[in-house]
Formats: sequence, structure tokens, C-alpha cells
Amino acid sequence: MAPTGMDDEMQADSAAEGQSLDLVQRLLVSFLVGGLVGMVAVVLALYVVNTARFKLPYDSVIGLWVMSGVVGVIGAAVVLLLNRRKPYHPLVLIGLLPMAIAGYVLFT
Repeated sequence: MAPTGMDDEMQADSAAEGQSLDLVQRLLVSFLVGGLVGMVAVVLALYVVNTARFKLPYDSVIGLWVMSGVVGVIGAAVVLLLNRRKPYHPLVLIGLLPMAIAGYVLFT
């Protein structure tokens, strides 16, 4: 069925075009979710390294440091799920990068 321009949304002309649109939509949403959640993890890790370790008690610093890893792993798992992969795929470890870098700065 060819689009007439009278519909509220356009329909894909072929199956390949529909799959292409699905791929673009998944990539866009993955980029947005990964960027937003990744930014939260990075900002939390930066806060721990630059401010919290001087102003907060040690146990609070460790808690915030661990939370940066948890947020990163959750964000990576969501991106994997959006791309139709299993959430326990080894790529989920990319979410631990902000925690690992902050840990290197904290403990060296």
C-alpha cells in the first residue's frame, strides 16, 4: 500500500524499509538512554573523585562510588535490551568504566 499523505503516520512500503526504520529507532533510543544514564554515572563518579572524598565520610564516598557502577551497569543493560541482546552479555561491563576510573583515582 503506497502512502497517500493523508495518514497521521507514514507506513513502510516494504519489509526491508520497515526493518531499517526499526533499526534506526532502536539506535536512536539506545543512544539517548545510554547517553543520559551514562552521563549520570560519569557525573556521579566525577563528584566522588573531585568533591565527595574531601567533604564526606569515607563510607559515604565508597557508597557513592559503588552507586556510580550500579547506575552504569543498569544503563548498559538497558541499552543491550533495547538492541535485543541479553542483559548479561559481556558488553554490560562497559557500564563499569566510570566506577573503574574513579576507583583508580580514589585508591592510588
